[in-house]
This record gives sequence, structure tokens and C-alpha cells, in this order.
Amino acid sequence: MNHAIVVMAPPEVTYATLKRVDFARSRSLLLRAVFALRLAAVRRARRRLRLAPLPARARMSLQNIEDYGQSKLAEKEGSEIVIGSIARLLSVESLFTRRTAAEFKSFDCAGYFKAAASFVVMPYGQRRTLLAYEARIRATDTRTRRRLFLLDALTAPLGRLVMRRMLRVVARVAKYQCAAPPYHRQQAM
Repeated sequence: MNHAIVVMAPPEVTYATLKRVDFARSRSLLLRAVFALRLAAVRRARRRLRLAPLPARARMSLQNIEDYGQSKLAEKEGSEIVIGSIARLLSVESLFTRRTAAEFKSFDCAGYFKAAASFVVMPYGQRRTLLAYEARIRATDTRTRRRLFLLDALTAPLGRLVMRRMLRVVARVAKYQCAAPPYHRQQAM
């Protein structure tokens, strides 16, 4: 999956916004609904695994992705963030096994899939930014690959729509950050 959007804000503002925007509190009804479902599943999984509960008003941003079973695999400050996860299909609990970037790269146990996503921020003319997203998924065996293919056929349209909305939220908030007086900027998050 690949998406990109031109943001009417400088790269440093876009990158800062990307890292801290709370997608669960977006104006988009679709994003709020999808992230509410995700949050409910994560809360159940954390309870079953006896992990510390999330705060009542949980934030869903790239700053705290570890709380939701994702791992930050790499970050080039100011220009790129790479996140990833390893899990069994339809098993939220399996997301919560912590792995380093090296473990992620070498992981190859049957019955799992590995997903990696990259957010890239690039200058695009004067005071504009190109914000790009790319995601890749790989199954670790043939049976899982078949199941993943079927699941992806059902969920890919929704995934594309959600990702486009997420990029639009970042673009809107970053643009607002540039236009708003300094005392209003923190309220946009």
C-alpha cells in the first residue's frame, strides 16, 4: 500500500505533527470508529495478558505505538519513521511480544505475518512537504500467506481509506499549526 499527500507546511512542522497527532480524536468519524474498535481490542488483549491498562483517555499516536502492539523499527529524525509488527492472523495478543529491529528482520516462524510501514517527510517546494506512506506485509509460510491474501482482499479497501484519512488529518493539523497564533498551536493536537 502506498499513499502520498502534499502538505501546505514546512517539513519540520509536518514531521512534528505526524509524530504527535492523536488519530483517535480526529474529526473524521471513520478514523474515530476504526481506532475505537482497535482500542477496544487492545484493551481486551492487555487485560488477558495481564499488562498494565491503558489510561482512560488513551492517545493513539506514533509516539506511543508500543502501547498498541507496534514497534518503532527505525527513525531518521525529521524525515522518516518506520514501524512494524509481527502477529498471528486475528490475534491481537500476539502483537505484544516485544522485538528489536534485528529480531523483527530475522523473524521467520511459521503461522505469523510481518508488517512494516514507513512514513516519510520530504521537502516539496517552498513551505510545502510531501508526506508519503508505504506498508508491506509478508507471511512466514504458505498457509498463512493464503489466509492473509483472503483477509487482505476483504479489508484492503477500508485500509486504503483509513490511511488516506490519516494523512489528511496530519496535513490539516500541520497546515493549521503554521497558520495559528502560537498560543493556539498546542490545542490543535
